[in-house]
Amino acid sequence: MSDTIRIALGALIYVVCFGLSIVWLSEPATAGPYISNYDRIPLVNDKPPQVAKWGLTPTVIVCEHAPVTKSQVDKAVRFWKDLGYRFYNTQYKHDPLNKCLSENPKGYIIIHLVTLGVKMEETALAQTHFFIDNATSQVEYAVIYLRPDVRETVLEHELGHALGFLHFNKINHLMNEKWMMGGWDTEGLRKARR
Repeated sequence: MSDTIRIALGALIYVVCFGLSIVWLSEPATAGPYISNYDRIPLVNDKPPQVAKWGLTPTVIVCEHAPVTKSQVDKAVRFWKDLGYRFYNTQYKHDPLNKCLSENPKGYIIIHLVTLGVKMEETALAQTHFFIDNATSQVEYAVIYLRPDVRETVLEHELGHALGFLHFNKINHLMNEKWMMGGWDTEGLRKARR
């Protein structure tokens, strides 16, 4: 066997072993479970499952104590707009209709700081509750709860849940359940044109 082949094989084995050791030895932060009244998950393996779509164009409201900056929210919303999704408006810490306190903020995506009343796993970075009208299979509203330290991709990931997407455990994918295994891959997220 030539030296070039031995070096290439050695490098390949090193990369595979290193990658596996990271996966096995780490206790990654995970996304919290999405909470929805939707109880059927379709069997889709080649793209992230989207269990429902919005009938209304949602407005995003960032509540007073939400641990995100206006630029983080603008970046996350722009990310999804670039994939073809529409948002009516984004209101940063301005809630004249008190949607942040509403139990049924129909037509809105609400962003909160996680509070004691919200059950969330210790390793979860955030959690999204979205509600679907079972008669129309459309998202009615979503509430995103964030921990104080919002990491890169977390808000974009949670907006994905608010848009009806479930977890998709492909390495480097935005909708990967484990933050350390996720990334910016958007395969299957681009909205189809009508």
